[in-house]
Amino acid sequence: MQTIGLSATILIILFVIAKVSFINKIQLDKAVQDTVTNLEVRSYLVSNGVSIQSTVFADPEYNLLAKDWIEANAQPDFVLFLDELGFTKWEKNNSDCDDFSKAFTVFLKSYLKKLYPDVASPAVGEIYYMQKSGGAHAINIIVLRGSGGLATIGFFEPQLQRFVTLTKKEIESIYFVSI
Repeated sequence: MQTIGLSATILIILFVIAKVSFINKIQLDKAVQDTVTNLEVRSYLVSNGVSIQSTVFADPEYNLLAKDWIEANAQPDFVLFLDELGFTKWEKNNSDCDDFSKAFTVFLKSYLKKLYPDVASPAVGEIYYMQKSGGAHAINIIVLRGSGGLATIGFFEPQLQRFVTLTKKEIESIYFVSI
């Protein structure tokens, strides 16, 4: 009787994993259809108060990913990626904020590339800004697919592996963007 219960539990777990993977694949399939030009990305940044005076756009087109897809799928794997790089903690001049933000950019772009080799890169990059608490800091900026087809801007703190909210003053202090 215990064997039947254990087998049923394993089958249920496998079914849930398969269903979640299928749902996540559907979400990603939708996301990679949201291709925008770098001019559109530029306008999203400006409309959200980001200065584009020192902005570098590496690609002519980008894909918009959904925040919930990043949190549910890419974010957990990013932790494993950091371990592989040896970035388990902040270290001055070795694995500090700019290294973490570059790592997340490379990770997210390669993550999507493995799944969809022929689609445009996600609209993710690094920003440098002045923190409310003082001092310069580097994190990631992501142009996200929002509800109703409107793009939104997300800020991802790669050292904490989560999205964060910047103050208006912090957004206005962004002095370099590379997407």
